[in-house]
Amino acid sequence: MKLYLISLLMIAPLALATAAKSSLDAGTIKGIVRATSGGQSTVIAGAKLALNNKATPDKPINTVSGVAGEFIFINLPSGDYTLNVEAPGLTNISKEIKLDSGTILTLDIDMAVTIGESVTVSVEEGLLSTSETSIVNVIRAETLNTEPFRNDNFQNSIALTPGVVRDGSGNDYLKGTRTGQSGYKVNGVDVTDPVSGKIAFEIPLEAAATVHVEENPYSAEFGQFTGGVTNLQTKGGGEKFKVSAARFFPTFRNVFSTKIDSFRPRVTFSGPIIKKRLYFLQSFEYRYRKDLVPSLPKPDNSTTVESFNAFTQFDLTINNSNSLKFNFAVFPSRLRNLNLDTFNPVEATPNYKQRGILASVSEQSVFKDASFLSSDVSYKTFDVDVFAKSSLPFEIAPEFNRGGYFADTRRQTTRWQWREIYYSRPLKFRGQHSIKAGFEFFRSDVKGILNYSPIFIRRIDETLAQQISFQQGTTLGYSFNEIAGFVQDRWTINPKLTFDYGVRIERDGLARRNNFSPRFSVLFSPASNGRTVIRAGVGVFYDRSSGLGGIEDGTPVYEQIPTRIVTDFAADGTTVVDGPRTFVPLMIDRIRTPRSVRWSVQLDQGLTKDLTARFGYLRRTVKDDLLFDPLTGAGNTGTLLLSSNGRSQYDEFQFVMTYNKPKIGQWNGSYVFARSRGDLNTEDRLYSDSPAFVLRPNEYGPLPFDARHRFLLYGQLEFPHDIRVAPLFEVRSGFPFSKFDERLNFVGGRNLAGNFPSYISIDLQVTKGFKLPFFDNKKARVGVALFNLTNHFNPRDVQSNLTSPNFGVFYNSLGFATKAKFDLEL
Repeated sequence: MKLYLISLLMIAPLALATAAKSSLDAGTIKGIVRATSGGQSTVIAGAKLALNNKATPDKPINTVSGVAGEFIFINLPSGDYTLNVEAPGLTNISKEIKLDSGTILTLDIDMAVTIGESVTVSVEEGLLSTSETSIVNVIRAETLNTEPFRNDNFQNSIALTPGVVRDGSGNDYLKGTRTGQSGYKVNGVDVTDPVSGKIAFEIPLEAAATVHVEENPYSAEFGQFTGGVTNLQTKGGGEKFKVSAARFFPTFRNVFSTKIDSFRPRVTFSGPIIKKRLYFLQSFEYRYRKDLVPSLPKPDNSTTVESFNAFTQFDLTINNSNSLKFNFAVFPSRLRNLNLDTFNPVEATPNYKQRGILASVSEQSVFKDASFLSSDVSYKTFDVDVFAKSSLPFEIAPEFNRGGYFADTRRQTTRWQWREIYYSRPLKFRGQHSIKAGFEFFRSDVKGILNYSPIFIRRIDETLAQQISFQQGTTLGYSFNEIAGFVQDRWTINPKLTFDYGVRIERDGLARRNNFSPRFSVLFSPASNGRTVIRAGVGVFYDRSSGLGGIEDGTPVYEQIPTRIVTDFAADGTTVVDGPRTFVPLMIDRIRTPRSVRWSVQLDQGLTKDLTARFGYLRRTVKDDLLFDPLTGAGNTGTLLLSSNGRSQYDEFQFVMTYNKPKIGQWNGSYVFARSRGDLNTEDRLYSDSPAFVLRPNEYGPLPFDARHRFLLYGQLEFPHDIRVAPLFEVRSGFPFSKFDERLNFVGGRNLAGNFPSYISIDLQVTKGFKLPFFDNKKARVGVALFNLTNHFNPRDVQSNLTSPNFGVFYNSLGFATKAKFDLEL
């Protein structure tokens, strides 16, 4: 074991392989070289480009533009660069470029026969690229501010990605996976909750620079996920002192109401502390929001969210070769009436509190040969309390539930992370190789207590059908280490053909297993004009293991959760017909790390200069997922069996089109046909902040978020007088639902009783910019966001109890709504 850990620690800095297209720390500069003459623009193949990092001025990185004029420099450290471009018969170009960590810059280089050349630099955004072997959806913070969203947070970028569906509670399901099966990072630092796997971080939107949503992350750098990876790159301070403010005016429920619907003031300060050396950014945000449940009677028909988020960043340039970044964030929040819906009124819902901090230090060292090393150390805490409003018995009835919520949860988590990634200078050997290798180490600690009270399930006539009591578990507590090493090779054989291949080795401290993950992807551009791009990839991925499968001091963590005792009653509500039956938690075999294999193939075709289309297919199969199954034994015995026998499968066909023209703006449209099926008794129903009321036998069927069809269109239009219009149109299939009897036993196949109506929403945001004469003509934007313009019925609840006279009735649709907007930058 010790030898294995030592080997993992040494593999990253010693091995030389090459890196995939995308990295959490390294930057990318790419673009197209053109020449304009007589009003006609022509791509330039064979142009020579030399990129010089000022930290290593005698070590330029050279490349040649491809047949479509394209070029790319990957795995670049942050810093100041000079790009020189030469082509026969054209004027040479020299451009100064500042590259931030993890940024993808796109350059439009326009050369000319005479003086008049230009270079336009912009941060890449969108889905389509001619230089990457796999796909990343890059969303800038400006887009998140421009598009109409009910909540202002960076997680909205996930919903703009094909293959993602969002439910009525705001949970995102990426590529047919649960919310806890994807990875979430901030500047490369992991910000997931060690218990649930969900994102456990908030930040004011003004501190966000770009969000990268990795749809098919075949790079071996990425691990501990099944769905995808979302990485937020934050902003830093610049040479000028800036102050920005947003949402300082509350939004009311409607035009004639005095009740505040939301209030989200944000203020951000940034600038230099020591010019050209030390910069800062400080951002604060207060959030107050009410989420309505229209199907409940007023005034007890809303969930209230209140939070405070603060983010601090310092960027220090020590010298030309070394730089330092420090991040600190706090994000406490509280939520009244968690999981409020038609059948769970205020009294039956719990309150929720969370407290979290994140502190990280990142250092970048550029060596004399132009290679560099990125180092990160972070510390994160995340504490959660879920508690009832009263000690009244929790009762489940066909029409609505009542009493005090049954599951009291208190837990505290801490996580340390240490990460090193080495990026080699490009090597020449039968093409060009770019080198990346690294390792990660995590230490997580979890402690807390689960205190559950009895559940009483009543029939329509109020007689008792079933009672679920609990033998309280022991105090929750476990710790575990995780370590991983990886190497990756990006081999550019020629401008038309690129291979990415690598391997990741992980030690799962919970499952106590060693996992081996090979990855491979390819890009081929067969056409001479560069407009046709074929991508394909295949890889093995290991998800996080659940804490339920861990062992602490020789005792399985699974045995620390409360034991269920189930008693069934006859129609009179007093005669016992089964039980009391005790379901003892049992884990026979050591768990395995959930493992998935995915492969994909895509075709990108440029139809015109501004219009590009993509056709793609993805398949992912998962096995060894953790699931539970209640089994009855002789007499009044029973077991709640935990195993690694879970399976699931996801198939996706996608068609994407992007249109990008400066006068019209960038537009993205996508259609996705997908199918998600798998075992339904996943461990998150048993061990989470909101565990399932009842536990029933496992079945294999459509997953709760299975939506076969989804169409998404969004973009923006620029009009005279600085008016900006941004529509967002979404249509998708409704989620499946089940039907059940008086004891909440499923009747028929699970998630096969029917589907919710199709979700249709047309949202629109209109803003106008204007100058403030009393503030040195600084700019402000005001406007309004309109949601569900057609007031389409998009229900979030359905009556699934067969004994209810309202069986099959849908409820809880959010209708037409408005939100004001005011942004100011000084």
